[in-house]
Amino acid sequence: MLIIEKLERMEQLSEAEKEVAKKVIELKGQIKDMSIRELASDSYTSTSAVTRLCHKMGFRGYHDFKEKYLEEMKYLHEHFENIDANIPFLKDDNLAKVLGSVSELYQETAKDTLSLVDYFDYIEATKMIDRSQNIYVLCIGVAIELGKIFADRMMRIGKNVIVSENVNEQFYQSYNATQDDTFILISYSGTTLKTKQYIENIVKRKAHSILITSRGESQWQDKVDIILPMTTREKLYSHIASYTSTVSIMLILDMLYSCYFHKHYDEAFQHKKEVALSYEPLRKASQKVMEEDQNEILFSK
Repeated sequence: MLIIEKLERMEQLSEAEKEVAKKVIELKGQIKDMSIRELASDSYTSTSAVTRLCHKMGFRGYHDFKEKYLEEMKYLHEHFENIDANIPFLKDDNLAKVLGSVSELYQETAKDTLSLVDYFDYIEATKMIDRSQNIYVLCIGVAIELGKIFADRMMRIGKNVIVSENVNEQFYQSYNATQDDTFILISYSGTTLKTKQYIENIVKRKAHSILITSRGESQWQDKVDIILPMTTREKLYSHIASYTSTVSIMLILDMLYSCYFHKHYDEAFQHKKEVALSYEPLRKASQKVMEEDQNEILFSK
């Protein structure tokens, strides 16, 4: 959950802390040059009220809170300036506008997802996947289908990935985890009970974990090995479709696959061609652009 959303909900806050939260929401990026005393004065509270609010938001203190809050403000204003991630088109728009809006939404989602990439995390995730005996993808809903696509691509280059649609099986997989396993967990909110159970099981058994979740979801920071943030623009319920989260998850999984492929480039490419030729040896191209170089085919054989 984003910091701004936590502030807006004002859950379990005292009256003084609520006043500080309201002032932070009002000021947005203007708190950059404000000291804790200035914020307390502007909200007619005390420095202790500001500190308590920061602690309830999950931060060590005001400085830490302010740094992350300003990063979030910058992120929220970098993309999607001309399109709403939740309602990208209106009922009175013509068909050209509808189709153009969806296309623009995909482009903005791709740029937004890339802006969240920490290259070191992807390097470490690739190493983790490479040395693990078993790779499990744990998720629900449409993410399962995206996980299956990831698994299919990985299997075509010789790396086995396990995706189960059954939540009971997913629980057992996490419960029976070993240090040779890596789990890729996918959860937009990062707050579901199943996600919590899976992570607790994985941590207890010292397995490796990669969490794909919304930006700002810091409660698992010290629990999982790597967090890969996805585009965080959608409301939980009030949207036409989960366009951006779906595209962002697919792009992150594709980037993980590409990182692994790149690490084993020649071997992976050769294996993939051999698998394809063995599976469909009589496949014919229906257009010239699809035709294969005959020398490459002979080399693969």
